Amino acid sequence: MAADARSATRLHADLKGSIAAMFRIEMLPAAHGDCLWIEYGDGREVHRILIDGGPAHAYPALRERILHLPAGERRFDLLVITHIDADHIEGVVRLLLDAEALDCRFERIWFNGRDQLNAVPDPAGEPLGGVQGELLGMLIADYEQRTGQAVHNLGFAGALAAIDRKDAALPVVELPGACRLTLLSPDHERLLELKDNWAKELKAARVPSGDIAKLRERLAASRSLRPLGDVLGADDDLDDNAPDDETDADLADTLGGGTGEPGADAPFGGDTSRANGSSIALLLEYPAGQPEVRFLLTGDAWAPVLEASLDRLLAPGARLALDGFKLAHHGSVANISEPLLARLQCANYLISTNGAIFHHPHPRCVELLLKSHPGPGKPRLHFNYLTSTTEAWSRKADQTARRYQAFHPKGLSLGF
Repeated sequence: MAADARSATRLHADLKGSIAAMFRIEMLPAAHGDCLWIEYGDGREVHRILIDGGPAHAYPALRERILHLPAGERRFDLLVITHIDADHIEGVVRLLLDAEALDCRFERIWFNGRDQLNAVPDPAGEPLGGVQGELLGMLIADYEQRTGQAVHNLGFAGALAAIDRKDAALPVVELPGACRLTLLSPDHERLLELKDNWAKELKAARVPSGDIAKLRERLAASRSLRPLGDVLGADDDLDDNAPDDETDADLADTLGGGTGEPGADAPFGGDTSRANGSSIALLLEYPAGQPEVRFLLTGDAWAPVLEASLDRLLAPGARLALDGFKLAHHGSVANISEPLLARLQCANYLISTNGAIFHHPHPRCVELLLKSHPGPGKPRLHFNYLTSTTEAWSRKADQTARRYQAFHPKGLSLGF
């Protein structure tokens, strides 16, 4: 175990086999949000996946991580924007604005925006949009035009990253380097629920649907979403507080910030947030032919949606063997359930949060993990911050007495 120069929590698995295979995942310090950096390869070439970008004020950590790569290697096989909550997408907005200056390229960008929601079969038949989807959709379109490369939801039928429950199988995409991703969330029903709520958000934000000029105007006026360029160590004086001007407050509200969080005493698995319900969740398997690593990467997905998808993959009563499970919604009780855990057999549980704003992880969520862990071996909890909300599981005496292990950053990070 060794300290790393970057603020991150890293879980590193060296795989056995005929090739020098490698898989590594880092939870970058994304405050109360998510920003996951994944690398895999065969010793000759490194492939990268980036999942979410955290809130706006956490973007400098992601930018610094990118700048530590040689200029010619700032390439991602996939960027996943799981859903429209601010603590997942604001950093991506800033990254897309910065991509050209950073010489950062993406072969695929997965995100369900306005055009994708309008492609879901809808009995109401009314196209709607929200500032979140339109803003990101505009920036992805800008990226495609600038690079001359089609990337938006590349690999999915109809360019829609969603599950049609009438289909016999879940959508599967294989990335270069033999990494297989199976889509577990969202389904069409969840996307339609989100779509139905966007009209209110557009009205509240005073942005007409499809008004690109208005979107660009609001983006340019936002202090918190400005790009930083390619200068290593550029100053960014944003803090963890709420936006400090009217433009940023409007954008934060319409980007999903600050409302609808269940209390810590809410029922397990009871999330009703439409944004969370639309979250992209994935099962990652590597190498694809004979997987030696399986990770469940859930964004903020609903537990019942994950349960329904896992039932498509598993025989009755079977468990999915996992090397790692990135908990949905930063360890909220609303996104975990006993039925979900009963479908899993997991070695490592990853929790991305500093506990700000919503005081994640909720203790009942972590205690449910410890109680439900089926073995073999002790449950291993991985946190990317040591704060008042994660400190309770740092005590060695408690870990020994209750037979679990917990890992927090030592100095700047935790490395394996």
